[in-house]
Amino acid sequence: MLRRCAVLVLGGMLAGGAVVGAQKTWAPPRVTEPAEALVFTEGVPGSDYPVDVTLLETVDGLFTPIGIRRPKGNGPFPAVLFFSGNGGAGLQQVRDYVYNVAGYTMERFLAEGYVVAWLQYRAEAWFAWPGSTPLRVGKQQANQLMSRPPLEIDDLMTIVDYVKRLPYVDPSRVGVCGNSHGGGMILRALVDGLNVRAAVVSEPDASEFLQMREPAFAVENPIYRTPESIAPVLDKPVAMDRIRRIPQDFPILLVNRDQDELQGAFETVYLWMKEAGRRVERVSYDHPVHGYIVRVKKDEKGLYRPDEIQLKVIRQAIEFFNSHMPR
Repeated sequence: MLRRCAVLVLGGMLAGGAVVGAQKTWAPPRVTEPAEALVFTEGVPGSDYPVDVTLLETVDGLFTPIGIRRPKGNGPFPAVLFFSGNGGAGLQQVRDYVYNVAGYTMERFLAEGYVVAWLQYRAEAWFAWPGSTPLRVGKQQANQLMSRPPLEIDDLMTIVDYVKRLPYVDPSRVGVCGNSHGGGMILRALVDGLNVRAAVVSEPDASEFLQMREPAFAVENPIYRTPESIAPVLDKPVAMDRIRRIPQDFPILLVNRDQDELQGAFETVYLWMKEAGRRVERVSYDHPVHGYIVRVKKDEKGLYRPDEIQLKVIRQAIEFFNSHMPR
């Protein structure tokens, strides 16, 4: 049995190798028409806004979970998509953020008339993006062929494409709010053509975007609190070329954290974007929680207890999106 399996595997490899040189037609990835999705609605404890838990087909046919919530009425509404971290956590993380961690921030946006969603995507591929080109999809005989393995930013673009097609969403008014690795994803996806109206980039992991030397980041606890401390391990010409590929009039609000271990990277993003003439604003607060714009704690009774800084920065984010996605 083992010998037969080995022969079959080898035969498959040889068959695949025989067509490597065949002519291929490449195109940008697109969601299937109509987008393939499995949707089931759940109530959110203590809220009037349920969540559409959605398993969405990504570009290579695998499914990623997202949680979508909408205001009362038919719309079309503007939408803001929230996400944090390096992916791969699955459906349980979507539920946890919708029901608990990011629930307060999402409720505030819902009350302002926004569709909101919490996103998941495939796990980060360590430093895979700096050497890659935008994903292209083609055909190999009857099935898909890809110019490179899909990355989490490709899932982000698939999700944005899907949300824009929802009948209650205004496709011209979709924004994103990403924290940590999610913030870095926004920057990288904008370079590769992410098509949204505005972005809040919160404490971004900008290591790949700024072309940081991999060994300088591959340590247990990288600490770069100032632009001066991180400058020697960045490649500014490469980073500036990427920044210039972001549309000059695209609005970005950077939300930084004064005492964060990577504040130097956050500040460098702002300084180099300003140098390149990009449309970027910046706020920074002294707060103990990484991702304080979405991570609002509950008390022992299960009630959200945002502090003054969180109330302020959430209000700033809402006003930012209001100004760039007017009614």
